[in-house]
Amino acid sequence: MSLLELKNISKSYLSKVGNFQVIKKLNLSVDHNQNIFLFGPSGCGKSTLLNLISGLDSSDSGEIYFDGKLVKNHFDLLKDDIGIIFQDHYLISELNIFDNIKLKSNDIRKIEKILSYFNLSQFKFKYPNQLSNGQKQRVCVARSLVNSPKLLIADEPTSYLDKENANLVIDLILNSSKKFNLSTIIASHDISFRPLFDKSYTIEDKSIKEC
Repeated sequence: MSLLELKNISKSYLSKVGNFQVIKKLNLSVDHNQNIFLFGPSGCGKSTLLNLISGLDSSDSGEIYFDGKLVKNHFDLLKDDIGIIFQDHYLISELNIFDNIKLKSNDIRKIEKILSYFNLSQFKFKYPNQLSNGQKQRVCVARSLVNSPKLLIADEPTSYLDKENANLVIDLILNSSKKFNLSTIIASHDISFRPLFDKSYTIEDKSIKEC
């Protein structure tokens, strides 16, 4: 049984010239412990697809199954089963690193454990403006994994990083996939990461194609 299945997913947005369709009857299956790379230029529909999977947006038609069950409400999935790394850090500047992660989980033991795993314990009382971009993104990865999700979604997680830190973040995500037995879907315009993943896809003509 697949962890995630998308069946005939379609999505359009209302624009000044009418409906603009981004995705049309898209089908995708993601297995347990599988790492998926989603490649394509800006505007092709990568973010839309990830938002539909995570429940940050809703489809016009089609069905999403998670662990064999039809998804009717994403709330519980976002709480426990899906972790998200956004393109921006979305760290609250008035909160230290520990408290930023605590927004995702009240389990102090889990927070301490995830900070230790990502070598962030020494930064837990620092504030976001005291960290480098690479350190902030490590915090975002830690925050996304603190509740031990089954699926990690990352939308352009390296877009604001130099190549060295970008490579470190991708390695961190993929190593975390093995460590915590989770699947990942990583969207990026940097095709150099493709060989690191189990499967790679691109969005063309409103549908998804393996590449």
